[in-house]
Amino acid sequence: VVRCFSPVIGAVLSFIVLRFFARAVNARAGFFLLLIVSATVLLSVGAVLMTVDPLSVLFWTAAMLAGWRAVQDNGTTRDWLWVGLWMGLGFLSKYTALFQLLCWAVFFVLWPAARKHLRRPGPYLALLLNLLCTLPVLIWNWQHDWITFAHVAGNAHMDQPWQPTLKYLVEFLGAEAGLLNPVFFGATVWAAIAFWRRGRHDPRLVYCFSMGAPVFLAYLLHSLRARVLPNWIAPSVLPLFCFMVIYWDAKWRLGAARLKPWLVAGLGLGFAAVILGHDTDLVEKLTGRRLPVNRDPLHRVREWSGVARVAGEARQELLAEGKPVFIIADHYGLAGEISFYLPEARAAVTREPIVFYQASRTPQNQFFFWPGYEHRQGENAIFVSELDRDSQDVPPPPPHLLKAFESVTPLGVRNVLYHDRVLRPLQLFACRGLR
Repeated sequence: VVRCFSPVIGAVLSFIVLRFFARAVNARAGFFLLLIVSATVLLSVGAVLMTVDPLSVLFWTAAMLAGWRAVQDNGTTRDWLWVGLWMGLGFLSKYTALFQLLCWAVFFVLWPAARKHLRRPGPYLALLLNLLCTLPVLIWNWQHDWITFAHVAGNAHMDQPWQPTLKYLVEFLGAEAGLLNPVFFGATVWAAIAFWRRGRHDPRLVYCFSMGAPVFLAYLLHSLRARVLPNWIAPSVLPLFCFMVIYWDAKWRLGAARLKPWLVAGLGLGFAAVILGHDTDLVEKLTGRRLPVNRDPLHRVREWSGVARVAGEARQELLAEGKPVFIIADHYGLAGEISFYLPEARAAVTREPIVFYQASRTPQNQFFFWPGYEHRQGENAIFVSELDRDSQDVPPPPPHLLKAFESVTPLGVRNVLYHDRVLRPLQLFACRGLR
């Protein structure tokens, strides 16, 4: 049920962006924008996988489109209230939504005519509504030592000294150029440079640029000090693509004859990448050779049902000794996947869970705030750890496991295969008698 929301969100985004283009630009440009979006790997993945990013992009885009209505001469306070609500819901989805405040500041700097709205109550009511939406997050964090803010700062390596490097910059630009389609990524960069050098006379260009570029540039600068994951810029992609299409549509109407071949090339390359990205087994059908596991972009999503099956079989073996048995995973993702794909775990998850993340004294993920297994004294457990498939090292049982149980027995490494190749080597331990 949860997974269906991702394509639904994709459909809603397509509808509202097409309506915006039909009114503010033209329907033909809106049609080509949707084709471009469909031929972009990063956005196509967001229309299939349900993470926080589709919600973040949905509310960011809704706030952007409501904001466009609000900054018109006939914009109303009601329009601004919608802006505040969508931005607030975006923050509740992902903290990246805070960047949209920066985007608004950039827009008011770049387009002086819009500053008259700052003398009206609308923007401030929107900001107030946005702040009200942040209260649940702020209150919860205040009650829990600001743990999620510390977690986000840790992911961004803000706790480490800045040592400038070009390593992550090259990695970031390469990943974004590939995931955003090299043709469309290049067209966006070209449009941005031309827009900045030749004057900013079209409010639509100024607005879309302001709603996307600050996010991209902020992460571009951050890549000079730490690794930036490609999906972090997700909210900026649709605004920047809107900007790109508006710019090149104007060139097209003025008779820029070489645009059509580039558009065809971008769409052809993009759709081929999207199709292969959804089913990389097609590579074998086309070439007769399989992609190496580490080169397969889908290797991270394959065979989780096999992982759950291996963990469930080990649990059944230990259950034969007559005591209740639960499962401990050394990674929160592993715990979540086993909980979903193991039938008995999925059936028990709302009652008495049988799959847990390893206990820790400090919060490492959301499982810290969920019921743990500390109350199951005397019971047995299966500890599951995924090893590096490229390493021959088999580590000993973790020290915390030896302290928590009366005995810990290695069960060896059990390989989860995909087409007769090792995809996920799992190290298992039988843990008896929780202290």
